[in-house]
Amino acid sequence: MKRRDFMKLPAVGFALGLTGYSCAGELDEDVQETDVQWTGRQQIRNMHDFQAPPCLPLRVGYIGLGNRGFASLQRLAKMQGVEIRAIADCYEYPIRRAQDFLKSRNLPEAAEYFSSKESWKDLCARDDLDVIYVTTPPYLHAEMAVHAMLAGKHAATEVPMAQTLRDCIRLVDTSEKTGKHCFILENCVYDFFESMTINMAQQGFFGEIIHGEGAYCHCGGTGSVLQHKPMPPLSEEASPYYQHRLKLIRGNAYPTHGFGPICKAMGILTGDRIEYLSSVETDDFVVGKTLAEMIEKTNDPYYKQFAGKTYGGGNSSIMRTANGKTICLDYHTSVGRPYSRVHLLSGTKAFCQKNPTPLISIGNDQPVSEEKMAELQKEYAPELHVHIGELAKKFGGHGGMDFIEDWRFVNCLQNGLAPDFDVYDAALWSCITPLSFWSVTHRSNSIDVPDFTCGAWKTNKPIDLSLRNGGKNTEMI
Repeated sequence: MKRRDFMKLPAVGFALGLTGYSCAGELDEDVQETDVQWTGRQQIRNMHDFQAPPCLPLRVGYIGLGNRGFASLQRLAKMQGVEIRAIADCYEYPIRRAQDFLKSRNLPEAAEYFSSKESWKDLCARDDLDVIYVTTPPYLHAEMAVHAMLAGKHAATEVPMAQTLRDCIRLVDTSEKTGKHCFILENCVYDFFESMTINMAQQGFFGEIIHGEGAYCHCGGTGSVLQHKPMPPLSEEASPYYQHRLKLIRGNAYPTHGFGPICKAMGILTGDRIEYLSSVETDDFVVGKTLAEMIEKTNDPYYKQFAGKTYGGGNSSIMRTANGKTICLDYHTSVGRPYSRVHLLSGTKAFCQKNPTPLISIGNDQPVSEEKMAELQKEYAPELHVHIGELAKKFGGHGGMDFIEDWRFVNCLQNGLAPDFDVYDAALWSCITPLSFWSVTHRSNSIDVPDFTCGAWKTNKPIDLSLRNGGKNTEMI
C-alpha cells in the first residue's frame, strides 16, 4: 500500500496518533513494510552478549528528569565510579532539583540543557558521555535512543522503548551498526520473586515450561489519573497527562512489565521465539464516561481535548512460540482492580504465580508450605540478589528492583560486560503494542511477530543472574 493510498483511509480513532500512526492505513503499511524488511535480513553484528569496552569512570547524561528520571539520577549519583556529567529537560524546575541534589552530595554540577524541546540533542553531541539515560514520555523514547547511539553513546531507555514497528527496526539497526548497547530499563525482571523463578526455570525446577502469563493491571481508571490535570511544575507531556493518553490507546499500551520476566523465564530469544499473536479487547466502559463528566463539570479545555475520542478497554493477547508454548498477556488499567503483574509459569514439574499471593506448587495443585517456600527462596536466590539484595531494599525504588536494575547496568558497562537486556529484547517487548493494536483492529486475527534476531535466538545464551567475571566492584558512596 502506497502512502498516498493509505492517507485516503478513515482513521480508526484518536488512539492511532498516540501510538505513532496517523491512520489505519499507516498501521497496515508499517506491518507490511516490516514483513518485507525482515525477510532475508542478516545481522550486522549480534548485540546479544556483545561486550563493549569498559567505561570507568562511567560518564552519564540524563534526558528527562521527572519523577522516574530524578529517582534514577539519585541512585547513580551514589554509585562509585559514576559521574553525572549532563542533564536535559524541557523545563528548568527539574534541572534545578537535580542540581540541588548533586550539590547536597558535594558532587560537581552537571551541564544543563533546557532552553528548548530540542536541547537534548545538544546533550547527545557532547564528547564526554558514555551512556545516556532516556526517561521521557514513551512516544519520545525511540527517537532519543537512536539519536544517542548515532552520537556514539550507549542508550538506557524507559519502557516501552518504541510504539511502532518501524521504530523497533530502527533501534535494532542502529544498535547493530554502531555497536552501542540499547538497554531497556525493565525493572520487573529484577524483582525478587521474578528473578528467583527465572533462576529456577534455568535450573529445570519447573520441568518444561509450557505456558506463561503476565499482565499490567492497575487501578486508577476513575481515580486521580482521570480526574486531575497536570499542575505546575508538571507539563502536558508528563503524568497524569500521558496516562490519559495511554488509556486512549487500543491494544496493549504497556506490555513490558508483565512480558519481560516471562520471556526471560521461558527463554524467549534464547532458544525460543514468539511466532504470532492474537489480541482481543473490550469496549471502553469507564474512560469516556469519566472524561465526559469532567468536561460537563469543569468546562475545562484540558478535558475537552479528549472529547469524542475512541478509548481503549481491557486487552488480552495470546501468543504461540516456535517450540509450541503459549503466553497470555493482559493489560487492564481502566477499571478499579488490584495491582497485578500475575507472573505465572506452568511447567511439567512445577507451577508458580506471584499475584495476588506468591505461591509455588510442585507436581500437584497445592501450594508448598511457608517453610518450604522459605527454603526455595534461599536455595534459588540468584547470586546478583544475594550480593546486593539488602542494599537494594535500603536504597529502594519499587521495593528495590529499580536499584538492582540500575546497579546491574552500571556494573556491566564499567566492567565491559554484556548487559542482561539487549536491543532485541527492547524491540520484542515493545512491538507488542503495535501488533496487538493491529490484531484488535482486524477482528482479532493473528499476526506474525518479527524475528528481530534474524535466527540468532536459536543459539543465544540465556540471561545470567550470576556475577560473572567477578562483577562485584561497583560500591556505594
